[in-house]
Amino acid sequence: MKIHVLLGAWAACTAVLILTFLLRPVEARPPASRGEDTDAGAAGPKFSAEAAAIFGKRCTACHTYGRGIKVGPDLKGVTERRKRDWLVRFIHGSSIVIKSGDPTATALFAEFKQQRMPDWIDLSDPQINNILDYIAIGGPDIKPQDEHDAASAAPADIERGRQLFYGLTALRYGSQACATCHTVQGGMRGGSLGPDLTQVYFRYQDKALTYFLRQPCFQWQMGESTDVYLTPKESFAIKSFLRNVALQNRAALSLFEKTRGGGSQ
Repeated sequence: MKIHVLLGAWAACTAVLILTFLLRPVEARPPASRGEDTDAGAAGPKFSAEAAAIFGKRCTACHTYGRGIKVGPDLKGVTERRKRDWLVRFIHGSSIVIKSGDPTATALFAEFKQQRMPDWIDLSDPQINNILDYIAIGGPDIKPQDEHDAASAAPADIERGRQLFYGLTALRYGSQACATCHTVQGGMRGGSLGPDLTQVYFRYQDKALTYFLRQPCFQWQMGESTDVYLTPKESFAIKSFLRNVALQNRAALSLFEKTRGGGSQ
C-alpha cells in the first residue's frame, strides 16, 4: 500500500516538475554566441517588392524567365544582351523605338511576327530600373535560403547547423535550441521531451521539413507575440545538419547489415 502511495506521489511530483519547466520563462544562454545571422527574415539578394510584383503582373503574360520563348523573348539574361538605356527606352515606348528605325527593335518586331510590346508610359525610370535589377539578380528564380535543397549545403552550413541544433550558437530570435527537447544518434546528448530526429529529414523530405521549421514547435515563453522562430539561414543550416545526420545514420546501418551478413556466412 505504501509503495503505491509513494509511486503515485513520485509521479505527481514528476508531472509538476515537467509542467513547471515547460511553462517557466526562458532566459538567454550566456555561453552561446549570437551567431552571424543578420537577416530579419528574408535571405538572399535584395530587390524591390514592387518590381517583383510588376514583373509578375505585366511581364509574365508574354515572357518567361529561363523557360524559352513565349509571345516575346525569354527575359533571362536580357540585361546582359541589351544595354540598360536601350531597355529603359524600349519598355517605356517600344512603338517609338521601332518607328525610329532602331535595328535591334525592328529585328525583334520582325522576329516575333510584329507582336509589339505595350508602351509602359505609366512606369517611371526608377521603376523600370528596379525591374531590370530584379531580372539581373535572378528574377523569379530568387527564393528564400531555407527553400534551397539541403543537398546543396557546404560543410560550413552543416557545421553551423550542428552548433545551432545543440545551442552552441544561439538562435537569433532567442528560441531554445533543438537539443533542448530532441536528440539525434551519433551526436551530443539532447533532450527526451520530443522525438528522436535522426531520420526526420528522410521522413519529411526537404520541402515539407522547410515548412515545418518555419513554425515554432513549442511556445516557450508565455505571452510571446512573435511568430518568428528561425531565420531562413538558420533553418537551412539546421535542415542541412539533419540531412547529414540521416545520411550518416543510413551509412552506418548499411555497414552494420553488411558486417552482420558477412559474419553469418
